[in-house]
Amino acid sequence: MDIIICTYNNANLLDRVLTALSLSKVSPSYQWTVLVVDNNCTDNTSAVVEKHINLQIIPGLRRIVEQKQGLTHARLCGIKNTTSKWLAFVDDDCLLSENWIDKAIQFAVSHPNCGAFGGKVVLDWEITPSPILVKHSGKYAAYERGETSKQLNRRNYQIPGAGLVLRRTALEESGWLDKQLLNDREAKKLSAGGDSEIVLRILNAGYQLWYTPDCVLHHFISTKRISETYLFNLMYGFGAAAPYIAAMRWNRSYYIWLLVSILRIFKGFLQIIVCYVKASINPNNKAEALIMWNWTKGQIYSLFTIISMDREEHIIWLGLFQKTLIT
Repeated sequence: MDIIICTYNNANLLDRVLTALSLSKVSPSYQWTVLVVDNNCTDNTSAVVEKHINLQIIPGLRRIVEQKQGLTHARLCGIKNTTSKWLAFVDDDCLLSENWIDKAIQFAVSHPNCGAFGGKVVLDWEITPSPILVKHSGKYAAYERGETSKQLNRRNYQIPGAGLVLRRTALEESGWLDKQLLNDREAKKLSAGGDSEIVLRILNAGYQLWYTPDCVLHHFISTKRISETYLFNLMYGFGAAAPYIAAMRWNRSYYIWLLVSILRIFKGFLQIIVCYVKASINPNNKAEALIMWNWTKGQIYSLFTIISMDREEHIIWLGLFQKTLIT
């Protein structure tokens, strides 16, 4: 298994992530390596990685630089520069449990039809979050589906990128390596939806998606991300991704999808109005209204982008749209 850690100016946390990996307890019969993809870091990321390389504890640890900015480009770089049958995306703020790698390889080996799976993601808040942030902790990649393994379907397909494990052949057959509909985070720009695109395209390629509670990781949420403003920006990114994700789950015509997308935006506006009315009684509803507004605003932006494409771009979009569907 190749573990790919994409990082951008997060050296201190990356040091903790690599330290946690050095404590991993993995069966001697399992092979694993770690690749750090440096996405134009200007901090001491290179020194942190070099320190852990010199410790010679993490097998095959190495660093490579990807000059195209953005998580999607960094992930593509990591995939192209590894060779194992299974890949794992581990964020630079995620601490794996000691047996995570061992359990992940065990699960991969025992599920021959699985194309992607994820485990339990526990949030470690640096400071106490407000109730509204706790309520929407799923947007920070909190993930838990019980204490038994479960096969996922088109309704409950979500697997966060934090600890996402992928079969290389499934990724290749999904077409994602050739063309991506969504670009994930670029530096400080909170684009989103890339994880959902990957797993949905793998599902559409005929592979299974799974959740396993045996793979536990702790996702550290730093103080700078623990604010309503940050959550609002997150929601805009998820909203902008929503029309594309909806297309990959759709099984009817493009024009019906377009109509339903417009109706969803209208429904969003109604929810915003309701939240503002309720805000006169409970101030928390104002934050809910702003969350819904940013989600809706993101959807409007993407839908307008799709509708306003020139003829050549629209032909390409329609082609990609059809390829993501099971017809």
